[in-house]
Amino acid sequence: MELNLPTLTTAVLVSIGAVISAPVLYKGFARRGKGVLYEKNFLIQRAPQYSTLLNVILIAAAHLANNGVISGFDPALLCQARLLPAPFGEAVQWGGVAILVSGLIFMVGGWISLAECFTTDAEVLDGHKVRRNGLLGLVMHPAYSGIIQSVLGSGLASGSFVCAAFTLAVVAPLWLNRAKYEESILIENLGPEYKQYGEEMKWRRLVPKFIPIGI
Repeated sequence: MELNLPTLTTAVLVSIGAVISAPVLYKGFARRGKGVLYEKNFLIQRAPQYSTLLNVILIAAAHLANNGVISGFDPALLCQARLLPAPFGEAVQWGGVAILVSGLIFMVGGWISLAECFTTDAEVLDGHKVRRNGLLGLVMHPAYSGIIQSVLGSGLASGSFVCAAFTLAVVAPLWLNRAKYEESILIENLGPEYKQYGEEMKWRRLVPKFIPIGI
């Protein structure tokens, strides 16, 4: 099986990201559910994760279809970039790869920036404190921003506008909702210091504050 270059590049980047993030993710999973404030709310805790997993499955299928691995139907059903003139379709895919690179940096860098405050669920840990270091100085929730960028970029790299639309319409709003919930419990527990941090960041939850517009 010979993969096209955008798919091969995507696979290599994701593999590198997985290796680099494994140690910090392990620690994040170990801390999960042990916070002093933890709410077992499906919409907050699991819906963003499960929707992202579904998005990844769709993206994988789109990459396989784009490389002729899945047969028996028109690949353009999953890979709409095929319908564009070749230069434009390729530009979409390589643009997706660029977004993926940014996403992996924000995702892994966000987890590392949180250090001992990182857990894979939304909760307040014992000894939780306001952190402004690393990527937390650019955006309030760099890991969530990175997750969204990563799946959006991977979807575009596969040539699938459907996957990209799913990211923007379903995955991104769920992570944004979780980000707002986290802010509410952090303000409740950390007080004015966290609220001041939010104001300093212009409440940029997903889009870095140096970008003129965003949320």
